[in-house]
Amino acid sequence: MFLVSIIQTIQDTVEGILNKYLPMMRRLALSLIKDYHLSEDAVQEALLRLSQNADKIDNIDSNRSKNYIYTVTKNEALRILEKEKIKNYFEKDVRFLEEYGLNDVEGQLDIDVFCDNYGFSTELAEVIRNLGETDKDIIIYKYGSGYSLKEISELMDLSYDAVDKRHQRALKKVREQLEADHEK
Repeated sequence: MFLVSIIQTIQDTVEGILNKYLPMMRRLALSLIKDYHLSEDAVQEALLRLSQNADKIDNIDSNRSKNYIYTVTKNEALRILEKEKIKNYFEKDVRFLEEYGLNDVEGQLDIDVFCDNYGFSTELAEVIRNLGETDKDIIIYKYGSGYSLKEISELMDLSYDAVDKRHQRALKKVREQLEADHEK
């Protein structure tokens, strides 16, 4: 019986949020994300988070509850926005490297293996070969073996920020060198 009352309380809280705050939540998410579908995802995530923390909402009409709902919605929208930025950044890099013949592969960190067996262009292999060891490993782990930057940071025992910066710099070096080689 106790469980039923808890479920009913959560259901009542979510229903109250929907009735009173849904338009505000939608406006807020859309104003931050600027994409209707993604903003609806943010509202759904916020509702899920609010239902999981229904005990923090004692009076649906209080300013404290309104601020809490606003904050949860804003954080979910910002989280989705950041996720989209990362996804778009990653897709741009993958498209760039695919232009030069790099495919996702699994295996050892040997550039020649990429050239011979996976369609990794000789030109790109030479540019990557000229990178420093750490940068080379990051590029090969990322695009050769499909590891995320977080996984790479754990594998290499480096901070995520360090791996991210090195990854960006290495890609910039690769781009610049490939573009310079094509201008010759």
